[in-house]
Amino acid sequence: MKYGRIIQKPRVKFFEVANGVFAGISPYRGISWANAGFINKGEGLVYDTFFDLFHAREMREAFIEVSNGGSPAYVVNSHYNSDHAWGNKVFEDACIIMHKEASRERLTENIAWMDNVIRRGKDSPESTSGERFFAAEFEGFDLEGVEWVLPNIEIKDDINIRLGDTEVMIYNVAPAHSDSDLLLWMPKEKVLFAGDVVFNGCTAYSEEGTLNWVKVLDRIIDEIKPEIVVPGHGAICGLNFVKEQRDYLLNLISEFNKHYNDEIDALSLTKQIDISRFLHWIQPERLYVTVDILLKSKRGLPPLPIWNEVPAKLEDMKAFLAGKYGNQIKPWDPMSVWKE
Repeated sequence: MKYGRIIQKPRVKFFEVANGVFAGISPYRGISWANAGFINKGEGLVYDTFFDLFHAREMREAFIEVSNGGSPAYVVNSHYNSDHAWGNKVFEDACIIMHKEASRERLTENIAWMDNVIRRGKDSPESTSGERFFAAEFEGFDLEGVEWVLPNIEIKDDINIRLGDTEVMIYNVAPAHSDSDLLLWMPKEKVLFAGDVVFNGCTAYSEEGTLNWVKVLDRIIDEIKPEIVVPGHGAICGLNFVKEQRDYLLNLISEFNKHYNDEIDALSLTKQIDISRFLHWIQPERLYVTVDILLKSKRGLPPLPIWNEVPAKLEDMKAFLAGKYGNQIKPWDPMSVWKE
C-alpha cells in the first residue's frame, strides 16, 4: 500500500492513507495499544483518541503539523472503550460525538482502578492475578490527567458531517463489538475507519452483538466496499482482512453451537473449537474470552468475564493450542503494524 506523508512520533506512526486523511497506528503490545486517526479537511476531525493523554497529544501535534496550527472541530469516538476514548481531554475544545450508549457502557471501566494497577506494575505482590494481567497489558501507558469527557452530541442514527467539500458518514452499527459502535466512512476517498468492528484479535460482548457483527461485516464487504480500512488494532488493511474476520466469527458461531451443551464450561468449549485457519492472529488463545462471554450471554448471566480468573484460563488455553498446533502458531511482532 502506498502512503502520502508519514509522521513518526515516539508512540504512534501516522500514515496518510488519502489526501489529508491520516491513520494513527500503534505497535500492538497489549489490549490498549489501539489505533486512531484524523482528517485535515474543512474544520478537521479526529476519530478516536487512544488510552492516555500522552498518545492523544502526539496526534494533536501531528494534526497541528499538517494543518499549520489548526485544531480539529470534531471528535468521533468509535465506541466507549478506554483505549479509544480516554484521550478525549486533549481535544475537549472540540465537539465530541459518541453513540448514545457509550456513557452507560463506560461505567464498566474505572480510571482510578486502572491507574492504580499501572502504577503498582505487573510484578506487584499486592495485586491479584487479574490486576497483574492488566498491568502487563497496560505497560507503556500513563493515566495521569485522564478523565471521562462527556460527549457534546450523542447519536443513535446515522449522521453526515461536512468537512469543507468532503462528506464524512458516521454509521451506527451497534450492537457488534460493543453497544456503541460507530463507523466513519469517506465515500470519495474509499477510506473506512472501523474502530474495533474490524481488528485482528476481536472480542465480542454478547450473543446478539456477535450475530449482528457478522451482518455489519457483510455490509462493509457488499455495500460500503472500502479500499482502505483502518482497524481498531493492528495494521492498515483492506477488504481481504474484513472477509477473514467475518469468516472467523462465522466459524466461532458454528463451532460454539456445535459443541455447546448446558453443562459445559467455557474453557472446555473453547478447546473444542477448530481455529486452525486463524493461528496467525494476535494471541489466538484470546478466543477463550469471547467464548466465555457468549456462553454467559446464552445462559442469561452477566457477560463480562471474572478478570481474576482470566489469566490462568488464557495460559491454559495457550498451552493447549501450543500442544495441538505446535509451530503453526507464529509469534506476533508488535512492530509489524508500522511496516511501510
